[in-house]
Amino acid sequence: MSRVYLVRHGQAAFGTADYDRLSDTGVAQCQRLARHWRAIGRGVDLVYSGTLSRQRESADTFVKAASEEGGPLLPVRLVPGLEEYDYLGLLAAMPESHAPLEVGSDQRQFHYWLSAALRAWAAGELQGVEPYAVFRDRCAAALATMLGDIGRGRNAVVFGSAGSLAAAMQPALGLGDWDLLRLNLTFYNSGVSSLLFDGETITIETMNTVSHLEQPAFTHLITHR
Repeated sequence: MSRVYLVRHGQAAFGTADYDRLSDTGVAQCQRLARHWRAIGRGVDLVYSGTLSRQRESADTFVKAASEEGGPLLPVRLVPGLEEYDYLGLLAAMPESHAPLEVGSDQRQFHYWLSAALRAWAAGELQGVEPYAVFRDRCAAALATMLGDIGRGRNAVVFGSAGSLAAAMQPALGLGDWDLLRLNLTFYNSGVSSLLFDGETITIETMNTVSHLEQPAFTHLITHR
């Protein structure tokens, strides 16, 4: 039996010109995850990451913090297929009568419009974007490839994005497309889901936990965006 931890990347630079990088908070979240796991004796044998900058930076930050007290500096293996959906493309594809005039740094406004775009995407109503079924299938295929590489009897961690990790788990969760996309909107930065794999069957063990941030000194690091 292998255990695989699926970790959403740390907080990215929301509301800036270059979203695909970690904020200072995002770096701290990934460092805290590694230090918490080291403190409780939770080791991993393999580290994976999607190919986006914020995913890779999260993995790199994690492995560096995990090695701070003499632990091994594990290599990060890239997993194509775990790239997140293009949220700006989805918003731009909304019909003109329903599209936002502007989505800035207001997180409540952003959540409202992104929810509307995701619902339309799940229903197949958006043109000129990657269809949701294609996105879902490539994420699930990336997870399957990674599980084949991990095999049995090892612990691994993979850093991805809220949507790509949720979609990868969708077959095991048994959720419809819109329910799955609603779920992805609740994922915390550096939130951890875990699954068990016996070589054939995937079992979801935990979902979207942030126990590494649930001490008084670190609760300010709990974020969704």
